Amino acid sequence: MKKVYLLKITQHGETCYVGKMDPRDLVRVAVKVEMGEVQDAQRPLNKKRVQDISKYVAEENGILPNTLTIATKDNSFEIKPLEGVSDVYYINFPSEECEFPMYQEKIDIMDGQHRLYSFLDEMCKLNSDTPYDIGFTIYDKPTLSQRRKIFVSCNEKQEKVSGNLLMWFKIQLDMATDEEKNFYSVVQKLSEEYPLRGHIIMSAENIKNGVKAKEVMAAMKQAKIHNMRASGKTLTEELKVKVICTYLSAWEKFASFKFATSKLKEAGPAIKMAGLKYMLLLLPTIWERALNTRSPFTEKFVGDTLNELATHLGVERERFFTCDQHKYNFRDRTVTDEFAEKCNSILSAIDAGDFNPLG
Repeated sequence: MKKVYLLKITQHGETCYVGKMDPRDLVRVAVKVEMGEVQDAQRPLNKKRVQDISKYVAEENGILPNTLTIATKDNSFEIKPLEGVSDVYYINFPSEECEFPMYQEKIDIMDGQHRLYSFLDEMCKLNSDTPYDIGFTIYDKPTLSQRRKIFVSCNEKQEKVSGNLLMWFKIQLDMATDEEKNFYSVVQKLSEEYPLRGHIIMSAENIKNGVKAKEVMAAMKQAKIHNMRASGKTLTEELKVKVICTYLSAWEKFASFKFATSKLKEAGPAIKMAGLKYMLLLLPTIWERALNTRSPFTEKFVGDTLNELATHLGVERERFFTCDQHKYNFRDRTVTDEFAEKCNSILSAIDAGDFNPLG
């Protein structure tokens, strides 16, 4: 056995202790939980989340700074004061292989179970020779009511960090995937060019009615803008930015709004993410139309195409985003996708020779 040292903490009469340990050892004495199983003081374990954490931990930057919250179940891990040192305690913990079987399922996980169970033998991808510690807060034999209260305390007051800000940090720390870097680079350039200049939230800045970079990236990926080609070659980053700027400028003129300066009341969803996503989903179809008709991709070409679309839909171009019949199409992500798919079908039909401008 070995001593694991602890510091005592007291809050409003409640006592707990903090320490550190190799999670590959700690998980061996934790209560075993089946994936997806309902628990009495925890959320169900999500296998995919456990797998994602395991993969992340194995990476060079895979750190887990937050502590786990655990509890003893009986006196197997008795918390004892360290003689001669104030407020320092310890527990005796298995150090030899033959000792672990006597301590199986003697520790409850009250918060952080996905992190800890990512170190199970069948999940862990971290090299066994790699030193790795994790911090923990341990409570001594709490009741079920106390465990539930602690779980609520651990989770109720947490404010989720914006995924947009996390993406910004990943870019700054060179932790983003190659795909994320490529999309982010295009969006960053768009944020510096008209018409989206001053409209894209790159990190956590406050932009009224602004759109988040991470969401723009997701819309571009869904639209498969990265696959757009000309002369048999995929568009370069610079050409993608030029095409998108030309295209969105044409939308501004067509529907009489400005991304960065229009008010929500007068522009409707056009300046929100739902509207921008819809426009981006139509871009590859309109780009293909330019290729098929050998037309220069100009604001006039895009505007003429959008006028044909508006004629078929029976809507005034200036009220494309604000008329009652279209507002519903931007209230829900799925409905927006369906509306974009419908409009792409209309645009494709125009050049197929079966387009009826009167509907």
